[in-house]
Amino acid sequence: MNDHRYAWLLAAVLTIASAWQPAQGEPYLAVQKGMQCSSCHSNPAGGGKRTVYGNVFAQSELAAQRLGDGKLWTGEITNWLAIGGDLRASFVSTDTPNRGSTSDTDFNRGTFYLEATLIPNILSVYVDEQFSPNDFETREAYLRVNSRDTKWFLAAGEFYLPYGLRLQDDTAFVRQATGINFANTDRGAFGGYNSGAWSVIASVTDGSGSGQGNGGNQFSMAVNYVQPSWRTGVSFNEVDNDDGGRTMFGLFGGLRTGSVAWLAEVDSIRDHAAPGIPIDSFAAMLEANWTFLGRNNLKFSYDYLDPDTDLSEDHQVRYSIVWELSPIQFLQSRIGFRLYDGIPQVDTQNRKTFFVELHGFF
Repeated sequence: MNDHRYAWLLAAVLTIASAWQPAQGEPYLAVQKGMQCSSCHSNPAGGGKRTVYGNVFAQSELAAQRLGDGKLWTGEITNWLAIGGDLRASFVSTDTPNRGSTSDTDFNRGTFYLEATLIPNILSVYVDEQFSPNDFETREAYLRVNSRDTKWFLAAGEFYLPYGLRLQDDTAFVRQATGINFANTDRGAFGGYNSGAWSVIASVTDGSGSGQGNGGNQFSMAVNYVQPSWRTGVSFNEVDNDDGGRTMFGLFGGLRTGSVAWLAEVDSIRDHAAPGIPIDSFAAMLEANWTFLGRNNLKFSYDYLDPDTDLSEDHQVRYSIVWELSPIQFLQSRIGFRLYDGIPQVDTQNRKTFFVELHGFF
């Protein structure tokens, strides 16, 4: 392990372990509110369709100004059917050394959510369907059974794996290096315990969405412990396939200090590319979200990636600053700048990007 990895491990452990009290959804919102991600989202691990509370929060607390009458959208069409959706569009300008500047405007993603409650608090069906930018694609579709007290659950179908922070930014190194992000789902079963301060979620899947190429059996697990001003968690993932598979271990957490919500994650990854020749990689992220002047959020983040710890001087870093604001309900804007710093000979690892994003949701 090189000095960079020691420094990152120490920083993350300090962030995760700090339990002192201080003088959209995204994980930083859960840190600000001191709640589990499942408080705002139907998926126990977060992401996807918003719950009644998640919809009310987006309209009453996230939006800088609320237009219209006093009625709130809850997502519930009937007592047994709820819907939702996300629409994302962006403008991105990229400046790459020796290649000049390029820009692109795109409709990034359109998704539609449906949740049918067959037996209240006991049995439900959930579907997350992407309809743009390409053809229709089912991202999540599973049948879920809860215990009578709703603390325990078991589900089967296609879903996002429980691992690490459920970041909105799939380009973060911790999401790219692990391959567990909103671009990859898997098929199998998942379940666990989700109540109060504890969330323990594990899954067994066929590995088709592991990002490893040849599928294979896959086991994933995320344990999260939440307190009003801090949280800590551990993740584990193992894939066994024809290429030798992969083993990952991660630490993640959050801390609220006044108007700043901190997030941190570190991941150690071992790829068994060939018998007796493993490749070890390391990814980390530290993020600060400063809420100011009401509903404005300024996000500062630092990403680190070492794709092969046996090679020197091959690491990459990324600096980001993003301004986020929901001017009215159901609409969020992002303006950001990212600076990449990697191997000097690889132009794309030293690019600069400026972007504007619009996110509509309901």
